[in-house]
Amino acid sequence: MKTGLARSLGFLLMLMALLLSPVASAQDGTASAAAPTADSRSATTSASEEPLYPLSAERREKLAAYAQFNNLWRFADFFIGIGILALILFSGLSARLRDFARRHARRPFFVLWLYLTGFLVVEYLLGLPFAIYRGFLVESDFGFVNQSFLEWWGESLLSLLISLFIAIIPVAFLYWLINRSRFWWAWFSIGAVPFLVIMMVVAPVVIAPLFNDYEPLDDPAVEQRVLALADKAGIEGADVFQVNASKQSSKVNAYVTGLFGSKRIVLYDNLIKHFDPAEIEFVMGHEMGHYVMHHVWYSLLVIAAFLAFSLWLMNRWIHPLIARYRKRFGFDRLGDIASLPLILIFLSVIGFFLNPVTNGVSRYFEHQADIYGMEISGVPGETAATAFDKLSAYNLADPDPNPLMEFWFYNHPSLASRMAFVRNYRSAKEGQTE
Repeated sequence: MKTGLARSLGFLLMLMALLLSPVASAQDGTASAAAPTADSRSATTSASEEPLYPLSAERREKLAAYAQFNNLWRFADFFIGIGILALILFSGLSARLRDFARRHARRPFFVLWLYLTGFLVVEYLLGLPFAIYRGFLVESDFGFVNQSFLEWWGESLLSLLISLFIAIIPVAFLYWLINRSRFWWAWFSIGAVPFLVIMMVVAPVVIAPLFNDYEPLDDPAVEQRVLALADKAGIEGADVFQVNASKQSSKVNAYVTGLFGSKRIVLYDNLIKHFDPAEIEFVMGHEMGHYVMHHVWYSLLVIAAFLAFSLWLMNRWIHPLIARYRKRFGFDRLGDIASLPLILIFLSVIGFFLNPVTNGVSRYFEHQADIYGMEISGVPGETAATAFDKLSAYNLADPDPNPLMEFWFYNHPSLASRMAFVRNYRSAKEGQTE
């Protein structure tokens, strides 16, 4: 459970890398993995199917297999991404795309945009087989998806198109700074903050509805409970929507997103279907906690700080590499737009090794939100624990991952530790007050 657009941008060290990777869908990758299947299987049950909660022995085996695959894929995905960028760079393709852009456009801005379009399309095509495998075949095998392949691919292409229009803004800003200032890394990190704020305002009302329908809750009783909770939390002027996430996936999630006039509280239709009202109340209390405790704003500060550090570190190391391989790369300075894949390689590697730090900050925020959810919802600890247990069951989320994997890759505490915490929260709190 993450907060709005911060689900995609939160604790972002690689702003450029993220924006240059086509958005798979409007959903969070870990929460929905909106992948298709030809036979439109899903995790919903019928009279002839075994219930997904509580977990059966067979589904526990499936959960273990899914967790093992995800652990391996985290490393595979990193090396695949580096490999694709390295191929574009060392083959000289990036330089050829730049030369093509220079021949067909005159003004520098349109040269950059034409180059960026070619780069994004090439990167998309090279990564498409892996995206189909991870997003289509694997998710289909585990029974999450509710789309045909063409529906899935259509959303993938739409994401690519959106990236073509959004990515040009930070990329143009980046190269403008590189070619004009010694401290470009600092200015870019500062400039990233207002850009992300604008994205957080625009994305919920402009981008997300391109992928899903956001409608008033079907259940007035649930809507009233959520609105009462929002009023108690002091979240004014927010609209409450249910999103047809089941269009893509059977996974469950909820979030509070947007800023200023675009605030909205969003529940997946899958969550409403499978969770009791009290469990929903705790989940939404958790999500509102992120908003009330200003985690979005703190996250922006973390983004700016770590992005500045990453770019500063890259700037110290990248120039000797360019000098050594300038003939093979087809450029001899960082300010050449053909250097983009090299910049992304550096940011990806630095970001990978900074994962424990950024994810540690995220886990701290999540723990704070759990406490807030317990306080504002007032539900018993067992109710909150059941909500976490259902998240594990319906999303096949490993409740007790390897400690090293949790430390390095998890931006949420393990579900087992969260269940133990909420079960003991009220008794521990009473013990502190005695």
